[in-house]
Formats: sequence, C-alpha cells, structure tokens
Amino acid sequence: MRIGKLTNQELHEIVLSRLPALSARTVTGANIGADCAWINMEPNMLVASSDPVTAGGMQSGRLAIHVSCNDIAACGVHPVGILLVVIAPPQTSREDLLQIIDQASDTAVQLGVDIVGGHTEISDAVNRFVVTTTAFGIVNPMDPVPSGKAMPGDTLLMTKTAAIEGTWIAVMEHEEKLKGVLTEAQFAEARMFLDRLSVVSEGVLAVSCCSSPAPDKGKQGLKSAVHLMHDATEGGILGAAYEMAEFSGTGLFVDAAAIPVHPVTLAVTKALDLNALRLISSGSLLIATPEPDVIISRLLESNISCTAIGLFTKDGFTMKDDHQVQIPLLPPESDELYKM
Repeated sequence: MRIGKLTNQELHEIVLSRLPALSARTVTGANIGADCAWINMEPNMLVASSDPVTAGGMQSGRLAIHVSCNDIAACGVHPVGILLVVIAPPQTSREDLLQIIDQASDTAVQLGVDIVGGHTEISDAVNRFVVTTTAFGIVNPMDPVPSGKAMPGDTLLMTKTAAIEGTWIAVMEHEEKLKGVLTEAQFAEARMFLDRLSVVSEGVLAVSCCSSPAPDKGKQGLKSAVHLMHDATEGGILGAAYEMAEFSGTGLFVDAAAIPVHPVTLAVTKALDLNALRLISSGSLLIATPEPDVIISRLLESNISCTAIGLFTKDGFTMKDDHQVQIPLLPPESDELYKM
C-alpha cells in the first residue's frame, strides 16, 4: 500500500466499518473529520485523541505533544493529560533518547499538560523514532463546546497560514536542495515555524465566543458560535476542510486564493514542487461558524490571524483556483510530504 495515511475511503472500508458498536457511555467516537472521542463520565465528559509522529526526526518529542494536544483544542477543550509512547531504532544513543524525552517534557510544560504515563522501548521494528501520544481533556456541563457538525451557510475560517509543519519538515530534511533558493533569513524563519504548531490557544478562545444557554441535549450546558473545528494535519488545508464537510454531511466551497500562505512556504513548495494547500499543516485550525466576524475579531485581539476561506453548502465539493476558475474539490489522498 501507499505510504501515508489511508484515504478516507480506505479508512472507512478497512477500519471504521469493522469496529465494534460503541457502548452507551461513548457519546461520539473519533471519525473522519472529527478529531476526538467524547466519553460520558457524568457529570463531566472525557475528550480523548491519539496521534503518531513518524517523520519528525529528532524533533519528534516536541511534535508529538503538539499534535495530540491540538486535537483536544479542536474540540475547544484545554488538554490536561497526555500519554507518551516512544519506539526508538536500535542505533539510538542514550543522548538521542534524552533529547526526545526532554523535548516532550518542555513542550508539555509550555502547554500546561501533564505527561501521566506511556511506554519507551528500543525496537528493530522501526528504523527511526515513532512517537505516539494520547491526550485528553475534561469538560464540565457548563463549558462551551462546538455543537458538533458544520451547517450549510457556515463560513470556513482558518488560523495562521497553510503548511506550517510541512514547511518546517521540508527545510529540516532538505536543506541542501533549498540552498540557493532560500536566504539565510528565510532559513532562520522557517526553523521558527516549529514554534507555531500549537492551536491550543485559538481553539479554546474560538469556542468561547458568543456562548449562551443551549437547549438541553444531555451533553453540555453552553452553546458556542463554533459549530466544528478541525486541526489541519496530513492532507493539508484542503484535505482537512474536505473531511469537515464529509463528516458533517454538507457540501463545501473553498476559495483557494483566499488561503494565506507564508512567503517562505511559497518558496519552499515551489522549489520542491509541492502543493502548499495539501501539505501537512499542523499549526492551523479550521473553524466552521455562522458568526465569522465575531471569531475573527476575538482571535485578532490575541494576535492570532484568522481568515475566511470558504463556505459550507448543502451539497457538492467545489473550489475556485488561483485563476478564479471553479473546479471540483477532490478528497484528500497521500500528503504532499511523502513526495519528498
């Protein structure tokens, strides 16, 4: 099979369709376009998500904490705990392992999340670090949370810029190819993209907008202006947006020209012949909302850029390209990362 995440169709056919039915305690299981599972722990809810990092090299410890915490933040919840599993290849030195663990620990402290357990081993089953994290948060009945699905008429917002993680990985792994393309200042800026990977702040801020008493659904007590959020990981901005609409049972229109792309990202992706809009984009949060101006304003107050890039529709998947031509929006496949 092809390297990378399964396609949405493969994921449904091979995995999701074969899983056992959920018990009554599990309110929502993780699914295509939804980052977390919601488990009823009356009176509170437990929100949980798991992610691996397989291409992070010697920054895998830092990345692994961010990716799972970002999933929890995409539910508008601040993560409180995380489990850390590190599988290292036989050639790993003691110093390598210390570096990965120290990175994870430092990042957890920055985000205010506890590393509460996990597993560490050296294995010849891998030829580079594989770091998996499972993060969780707790929601009490009065916390505002997304309603759960995008609705036709909702605006699609994105924070920051496209391909933040992908740009950083490309620069770290292909510096020689990019010499003569990027200036030293651009190299330095791209390395700083690592500090932009968290969406914890924007997720919690966005979901707190326009909270009001909600109808009694037996789940939460407050209603947010946010309907659905999704962390843009493999598949990039376009892949994550497609997954949100597919999960919600809606259509989607995306204006590709409206998607902000950092000049360094443009230079990197052009040099390596990559599509920035389908390149792994951890660090950018997608938001479905009927009140975009309120959320954009709230995030800007905290110096977090937020841009309207599309609209959820009743049906159909379309995109306006850079030449203002309307074309089909295709489902996500293997991330552009694997072309490198």
